[in-house]
Parts: sequence; C-alpha cells; structure tokens
Amino acid sequence: MESLLSHFKQFKVSRGFNYRYFFSPATSGKPTLLFIHGFPSLAIDWHHQITFFKAKGYGIVVPDMLGYGGTDKPEEYTEYLHSLLAQDLVDILDHEEVTNAIAIGHDWGARTNSSLAHFHPDRFIGFGFLAVGYTAPNTSVTYDELQAQMTQFIGYNPYGYWEFFASPDAAETIPKHIESFWDLLQAKDTRLWRHNMCPPGATRVFVESDTRTPRDPALAQVQKIHDKEFAKGGFRGPLNYYRVAISAEELEDAKKAPLENYIVQKPVYLGCTERDEICVPIIAQTAARQFCPQATIETFDTGHWVLLDVPNDVNLALEKWINSIIA
Repeated sequence: MESLLSHFKQFKVSRGFNYRYFFSPATSGKPTLLFIHGFPSLAIDWHHQITFFKAKGYGIVVPDMLGYGGTDKPEEYTEYLHSLLAQDLVDILDHEEVTNAIAIGHDWGARTNSSLAHFHPDRFIGFGFLAVGYTAPNTSVTYDELQAQMTQFIGYNPYGYWEFFASPDAAETIPKHIESFWDLLQAKDTRLWRHNMCPPGATRVFVESDTRTPRDPALAQVQKIHDKEFAKGGFRGPLNYYRVAISAEELEDAKKAPLENYIVQKPVYLGCTERDEICVPIIAQTAARQFCPQATIETFDTGHWVLLDVPNDVNLALEKWINSIIA
C-alpha cells in the first residue's frame, strides 16, 4: 500500500486548486476508472481496487478529494459545491487525456459522482455507486425537511449527525477527542450508528464524552495514513461537505443541472451495504429504480466501508458490471 503513494501526481485544476491523485494509464484498450472517496477517507482507501484493476490493465485515477490529504483545503464551504468538484475531476481526466472513463464513488464521493452524471454525462460510459446511491438534483428540500422525509420513509432519522459535522466548532472539537471520533466512524458493531450517530446531538455526546468502542479491523490497514494526513490537514475541509449539504447554496447549485440529465441514461452500478444504518439500501434502491433505467443493483452483507470490508467481492462485482457495459 505504501508503494502506491509513490505513484501520486499533482495537478492544478481550472479554478486554481491543487489536487494530489494516483494515476496509472490504461493498457490494451481498457477504460479508465475514476474512484471518488467520501468522508473521512483518502485516495489510498481504494488501494484494493487500485491493485486489482491496475493489474488487469485498467486506467486508474484516484484523487484525494478537495479538503483531504495532499489536495488543497480551502476554508470556504461554497468551494465544495458538487458541481465544482465534478468539474475539478473532469479537469484531471482532461489533463491525463482520458477519454474512456467510468466513475465510481463511495459515500460523499457518490454524491459528487451524481454531479458528474448531471453536468458531464457524455464524458463517461458508466457510473458506479457504493453505499450511497445516485442522487437526483435537489432544488428545494431543506435539511430539516429531508430529515422529516427520511424519518417517515425508513422509520428513523439517519442524518441527525450532519448537524454536528456542519457546526462551527466541529473541526476543533474532533481532534480533541480523536480516538472516540474514529471509534464511532469505524465501529465494528454497525448497529451503533442507529443510536449514536443518527439522532441529532448523539454524535457530539459520543465524541465529547470520549466514549470508546471496538473498531472494524478492516480499516486498521489505512489508519496510520489517516492519522498522519488528518493530523496535518485537519478536518475543516472534510467537514465542509456537510456544511454544503445543509446550505441554501446546495439547492441553488442543483438548479443548474439540465432537466434532461435527471435520468441517467448510461449504465449504473449500485452496490448497497446491508448493515449500514445510515445509507440504508432501500433509499438508494428506490432512487436507482426511479432515475437509472440501466441500473445493476446488488447488496453486500457488510457495513458502510464496503470497499475495505469485502474488497474481493466489490472488485469482482465491479469487474463483471464493467465487462457487461464494454462488451
């Protein structure tokens, strides 16, 4: 895994931010896979996928997303609007002269992937989503209304923790209770999130009280790199994804998406996570059936960190889907 870091490159995108990203060119006419991570992750979290697909000749582009790792970390949250992030990623693909691309996102990376489908659909031959599914442009539903809708839909509010992550003091609070923070985000018992992340206020209580719980061992392999990078770069940038999510600017940004692109006409892969108390499969499945007519939908019997928990299953499923759309 450490050897992959030597293959990272730097590039300044059109709006002036420097991105650090892994790059390996395609061979034998294979497409290039753009992997997009979420919160709180790094490009290196895709190391299983990088190793697997690189060995098969696929092109690979895996950025540290804005606010993370070796990429710039602007403090203004409006720099993290997903249409802007999508353009950043297209800039990187253009710089590497990639023309045959498939974008695959996890967590907030899936949300940015949705914006690639909204604003750059012809740039890609397919879109993959892990844990978090395709999200149609939201031009009117506020954070409070979203929580109410989800509570009615699945029986509880899965997004109460956004309130803490978007709060003005979260970036200073988390490093003071860092072990508790990582314990919660990487909890071995995935049921923990239902009671300690989902209800508003619960995440702050868990973190500030330095509560401990065993972690998912699959994430231990990237934790040393996480510890180093987040200690250096902090959490303000990563938390801006939540400030955007509850903002009025997010609703305005969504209005820029062409109506004809709400329906994704390209092949879509959706890998749901059965034991995920926040990204509940039925939410992503419902959206995929409504907006993605060429969707392949599968479910992995694991929690949120599917790309690290069951990497072989993920890699084989993605490979099968990719082969089906390029055949």
